[in-house]
Amino acid sequence: MGTEQFMVQIHELAKIQQDWQKLQQRMTELNGKLGHIKATIAKAAATDLAASQFAGIPGFAMVTGQLMRDVGDIKARAEHLQATKEKLTKELAEDIQKIKSVMGEYQDIEHKIEEELKKKLKGDHGQPKSPGGGGGPKTGIDGAGGSKGGGGGHQQQPKSPRGGGGGGGGAREDYPQGTGTGDWKTTGNWDAWSPGKHHTTTGAGVKAEPKTEGLSKERKDAVDRALERINHRIGYSQSAFTNGYRDDCSGFVSAAWGLPGPGLNTWGLMKENVAHRIGKDDLQPGDALIAGGHTVLFGGWADAAHTRYIGLEDNGSQGTVSQVIPYPYFPGSAGSEARDGSPYLPFRRNGME
Repeated sequence: MGTEQFMVQIHELAKIQQDWQKLQQRMTELNGKLGHIKATIAKAAATDLAASQFAGIPGFAMVTGQLMRDVGDIKARAEHLQATKEKLTKELAEDIQKIKSVMGEYQDIEHKIEEELKKKLKGDHGQPKSPGGGGGPKTGIDGAGGSKGGGGGHQQQPKSPRGGGGGGGGAREDYPQGTGTGDWKTTGNWDAWSPGKHHTTTGAGVKAEPKTEGLSKERKDAVDRALERINHRIGYSQSAFTNGYRDDCSGFVSAAWGLPGPGLNTWGLMKENVAHRIGKDDLQPGDALIAGGHTVLFGGWADAAHTRYIGLEDNGSQGTVSQVIPYPYFPGSAGSEARDGSPYLPFRRNGME
């Protein structure tokens, strides 16, 4: 069960608990009314009707007898209702304790899942997973640390789109280059993140053009920064850095969003001081779809039904690419991320208009 599912069930349990508490309050009010009824019945039962001024009226004895039987019946029903109320109140208290216990268990499980995922995704805790996820391009697991440059990566902001090359500089000749055009420099050890695996050193490029008509300047700049990296056909590696940013999916989105290099990881991109959740229908070019192990920049819808979109990304099998993607992502990766408790969700960088 995923983290989001846990949060939904915890929310539902909390609502049930609130409903039970309202019921308990209602039962308390009912208890007060029952007390008043019992007192009235007791007073009526204690009245000596035979000694009243109406005793001589014909048929009075019959009426009195029926009245006393009715009073007794009402008293018995009131006592049964009181007993039922006490039983329900006891069961209510037990149910509330069970709900609290289940909520606590859910929260513990959720915390353990999150901690395990974070351990797997941290670049400084063993080697990251090799690229995987059938049914679409291999995304790799994006776990490089947020502020760790590694391999001589730079901390500069990305260049303005279409403003010429420029680059990281200081590239070592013994490191493979991560570009297709060769005019940007790549630093870091290209193979360090997954030894022995095939690494895509050249990006697939633009297969589908993103939609930038009518966008605000900051949104157009974000898309253009992503296109700049795609047009340079940068490959994929979690231990290589091109033009100051890590050559993986979250380094790619970090560069597009104008965040400091070498870029955050996927979990860092989802932090509330960086971005916030939005709805599917709120997505605009420059927003992103982020899961625990991959992220894609949204470049506009590819159909009127909003079942496909143009995604700009750096993935493990294609490198940097702009292509049409089924929402929220290719089934193999989307299903895997959902099962791991970190499904693809739409996010918007804070402050983006």
